[in-house]
Amino acid sequence: MRKIRSKRGFTLVELSLSIAFIAILSITIALIINDAISTYRRGLTLNQINTVGMDLVDDIRAAIQNSPASIPSVCKDEDIMGCISITKRADVELGGETIEDVPVLGAFCTGRYSYIWNTGYFFMGGDAIVDAEQAKLSGYDGGSFRLIKIRDDERAVCNSELDSENVFDGIDVAGEDVVTVLLSDDGANSLALYDFSVFEPAISDANNSAFYSMSFILGTVQGGVNVMSNGNFCTAPEDLENAGVENFDYCAINKFNFAAQANGG
Repeated sequence: MRKIRSKRGFTLVELSLSIAFIAILSITIALIINDAISTYRRGLTLNQINTVGMDLVDDIRAAIQNSPASIPSVCKDEDIMGCISITKRADVELGGETIEDVPVLGAFCTGRYSYIWNTGYFFMGGDAIVDAEQAKLSGYDGGSFRLIKIRDDERAVCNSELDSENVFDGIDVAGEDVVTVLLSDDGANSLALYDFSVFEPAISDANNSAFYSMSFILGTVQGGVNVMSNGNFCTAPEDLENAGVENFDYCAINKFNFAAQANGG
């Protein structure tokens, strides 16, 4: 006897359900892959920050090690001269929100070398800083900088009166005397300081040394970093367009706390 083969195929409803199931499965897989890539990117970024941050800690410690143990007080007011650090603050507009009294530039003087830094808010694009100019160094033609180091035995940087354009004036330096510590393209992501704090050093007369305690915040220029936040320090993706910044996946920051000893050399 002949076999009668069924010519019945998928119904339209069955075909629609199959397509919908495959579409949902594909979207789910795509979201998982995208989340994994995002996590991987942020992990690489944080690793870069940790590596660059530890290099910076080593650089500062080396600069302090042979600096004089006899030191002036930490500067707690911009108008007070004879200090070892200066920090200037301003308001920052980010994601439609005004963040008040954010550290935006500063200097730290060891008595051998001096560091001058500008916050990452100057480099993320747009006009994030409200009514403030970048720090500049008179006689240095390297343009805008993130973190530089100069030989400064007299702490002239921290004794300098900043004008309205934040120029550290009266310091005799040539371009070759300035070391760029933090490059604008250091690694895969663009990094910058967001704060640099130096606490009152403790002086030991017994062994003619001084002990510094300090901290700094290092982060990406991308992603809209908010160092004054109590929670997520990166601007939420939906707010990035309003903030004039992008690349939330590459946003990361870390705070480094460390100590260093000046041996009075």
